[in-house]
Amino acid sequence: MPTIHDEEYAAVVERERPLMQATAYLLTGDPVQAARVVQLVVAQLYRRWPREPHPQLEAIRAVVRTARVPVNLPWEYRERVELIDGPPPVAAAEPIVADLRTLSYDQRAAVVLNRYTGLSSAQIADILELPVGDLSLAQRAQAMLAAGHPERTSDETLTEELKDAIPYELRESLGSAADVVHGRQLSRRRWLQRGSAALVAAALVVVAAVLVNPTRPPVPQAAPSQPISTTTTVCGRGHDRLDGRDPSSAICRAKILLKWRSEMAEVATSQLDPQGKYFSGFGYGYTARYDTPSFWSGQGGALAFEMFRLNKGATEVYVQIATGRKFAVPCGATTHQRCMALRFMDGNRYLLTDSTVANRGIEVQYCPRGDEVITVIARNTQRGKTLDIGSGDLIKLVQDDRLHLPKR
Repeated sequence: MPTIHDEEYAAVVERERPLMQATAYLLTGDPVQAARVVQLVVAQLYRRWPREPHPQLEAIRAVVRTARVPVNLPWEYRERVELIDGPPPVAAAEPIVADLRTLSYDQRAAVVLNRYTGLSSAQIADILELPVGDLSLAQRAQAMLAAGHPERTSDETLTEELKDAIPYELRESLGSAADVVHGRQLSRRRWLQRGSAALVAAALVVVAAVLVNPTRPPVPQAAPSQPISTTTTVCGRGHDRLDGRDPSSAICRAKILLKWRSEMAEVATSQLDPQGKYFSGFGYGYTARYDTPSFWSGQGGALAFEMFRLNKGATEVYVQIATGRKFAVPCGATTHQRCMALRFMDGNRYLLTDSTVANRGIEVQYCPRGDEVITVIARNTQRGKTLDIGSGDLIKLVQDDRLHLPKR
C-alpha cells in the first residue's frame, strides 16, 4: 500500500540521512552542495524502495557518484539566485576539509569511505570500480593528508578529525516529508515519460501499418515511358556515389551523416583519448542543434555529434561544425557559463569558458578561416568514470585540420 511504502521509505531516510550528509560534505567541502546532493539521492531512492536490499550501501554509492559535479534538482524550475548583502561570506571549514580538497576526487572518496564511512575494502572497490581488496588509493591519500600532519598517520586520529569536521546541522536528520514529495515527483515523471514513449511507439506502428497497407488501392494510370537515368549525383565526397540520388534525399543524407560522424569521432578521439581507453560510442539527435535542414539545401547550417563511454562513462563531448556563427550553438548556452575571447600569440582567436569539466563543463569555439565555426563542449554527467581533460585539450581538438563539414 502507498501509505506503508511511504512510512518505510521515510524511516530509511531518517536513519541514513546523517551518514549521507556527512559523506557528501567531506566529498564536496560545501554544506549547501552536500545538502543538494543528498536531496537528489534520497528522492531517487524513493522509486527503488523497497526493492533495494542494501539501502545504506546504495545510498552511499549514489552520493559518491552524484557529488562529483554540481547537481541540478529536477524540482527547481528556475536557476538558483542568491542575494547577498555585501561580499560573499567565506565558509569556515576545518583544516581536514580544506586538505581533502587538494586530493583528486577518487582519492578523497577512498579515504572518506575507508576512514569515516567505515565500508569494507570490497565495498569501496565496488563503488570506485577498483580491483577487489585494493586500498592503495586510500593509503596514498592518507599519506598525502599526513604531510605536515604526522598525527594523521594514525587511523583512529584521522577518523576522529573527520568526525569533528562535520557541521552540527549535518549530523542530524531534519525530517523526510519533503523527500517523500520529491520522490513522488520523480516517480510520476518517470511514469509519464514511459507512457509517452509507449504512446509514440504505438502511434508509429499505426502509421507504419497505414502506409504499408493502404485502405484503398491506388487507381492505375497510364504514364509515359521514362528513360532510365544514367546520371550520377555525388553523395558526400567523390567516392560516395548513389545512382540517381539527390544529396538531400533521406538515403543519401543518412549515408553522408554516418560516414562523416564516424570519421569526425575518430578525429576527436585521437586528440582527447589517444590510447582509445575511454570513448566507445557516438550518436546524435535529429534536431537543428545536430542536423540543420537548411544545410542540405545549400543555405548554410550545422552538423554535430556526441561522444561518450558506453559502460559507466560520465564525460560526454559534443562537437558541432557550422557554416557560420548564425548556425553555431552560442558559446555558454549549454553550460550556462560566461565566455571570453582570447587571442593567442599565433594569431588564433577563441571563445571559451573559464571553467573545468567538473564545474558544469568547458566550451571552446573557433572559426579558423571564416567559413566554418567549430564548437566543442565537454561536461560530466552525474555518474560513472570521468575523463581528465581541460580547455587546452579542446583547443588542440578544434585546431585539427581534419575537422570539416562534408562536401555536398
